[in-house]
Amino acid sequence: MRIPSQIRVRISDERGTVMITMIFFLFCIGGLLSLLLFQGQAHFVLMNAQHTADIISKGARAAGKWEYVDTEGKRQTRLFATTEEAIQAEAQIVRGAREEAEILWNHNRFSLERGTDTAVITHQKGEKPFLYRQGIYYVRIGVDTSVSTLWGGELLKLERVSQSGTYK
Repeated sequence: MRIPSQIRVRISDERGTVMITMIFFLFCIGGLLSLLLFQGQAHFVLMNAQHTADIISKGARAAGKWEYVDTEGKRQTRLFATTEEAIQAEAQIVRGAREEAEILWNHNRFSLERGTDTAVITHQKGEKPFLYRQGIYYVRIGVDTSVSTLWGGELLKLERVSQSGTYK
């Protein structure tokens, strides 16, 4: 089959335009994929930080929690920060909440730091004693991480919070 000469000339004139259009769409698709990967990496870091914060707050609450019956016959719960405080109050706990949180942080820090630049933890909003009296253990984890994109890298500063309490 023979292609007419008019069509042959038109196709040869369009070759440069098709190539430029193809490169343009290639960069658009690459940018879109880069944004999707960026979002996926950020969600993974957030999920890992939230998981670590939840483990620490729930473990600390469980270790430092003491249930007792007061003089009026009501069941009361209290959260102890340290084992020493519990011994002074003659409470039977596994370990102080703050002590347990530190142990759990040391065990879980490496999995969080593996995918990030830095990870910082704040216990009890700066060790506020009223939170222990209320039976609440609060943890905030801040993470700084570099995420790769098509046009370079971005520094993300992410924070996750977890709070566990001895609620009735």
